[in-house]
Amino acid sequence: MTPYTLRLTALAAAIGLGSASADTIITTFDNFNLDGLFSSWSSATIASLPTGYSITASGYGSGYKAINPNLDATGETNLELTVNITGAGSPGSPVSGPIVSLVDADGTFYNYAWYGQPQGAHLLNASLAAPTFTTAPGSLSGLDLSKLAFFHLQDDPGAYSGQYTITFELLRLTGAPGPSITTQSYDPGSQQFSLTWTSSSGRNYTILYSPDLVTAFSPLLTDIPSGGDSTSATVTMPSGEAGYLRVQQQ
Repeated sequence: MTPYTLRLTALAAAIGLGSASADTIITTFDNFNLDGLFSSWSSATIASLPTGYSITASGYGSGYKAINPNLDATGETNLELTVNITGAGSPGSPVSGPIVSLVDADGTFYNYAWYGQPQGAHLLNASLAAPTFTTAPGSLSGLDLSKLAFFHLQDDPGAYSGQYTITFELLRLTGAPGPSITTQSYDPGSQQFSLTWTSSSGRNYTILYSPDLVTAFSPLLTDIPSGGDSTSATVTMPSGEAGYLRVQQQ
């Protein structure tokens, strides 16, 4: 074997030991629209932007979006919302109370609230197992993360009576183990590297490459469909003296 092949094989094995968490993106709010609007949001000023969904209103408002087909987020443990809030209140004073609701296929309706948020950019987190309140228990116990059918966005500004603008930028679920490389092999004649990794049904994957871990990873192969609990694919390695591979859930 050439040193190039030995280094690639060793590096790939090391990468297989260090998997990252997988994220389930519900929406990035790019050119987004809700299916229905209620309370003050039914007459709000709404901007559907390339990188966010902006609502300018006063008082409580809400809206919902169907997830079709149902979203499978099995294994995720946390909900994460990225928002930007502006209003007429003084710096640091409560302006907005974002609420995200998740509804599964049997009607379980969980709400995650972050009341009393001041102006500014916020990365808000909540444990999926600990909703702030429950609107409906559904026909089966607990929120079924394998069949998420709807999500709702709400804002409860509480005592703040002025106008606010809330821009939703990213809604995702996190915490599930990411793909972990289980086997790998390299053919020096064709410069092809074959990988097998742990996977989840219904997901797609990307194989990324970096020559030195200083250069940003770039995709070698995208949209690899899951093979179930285990997925395999083969990529042709770029020429060079070393390389790092990473498998990422899309």
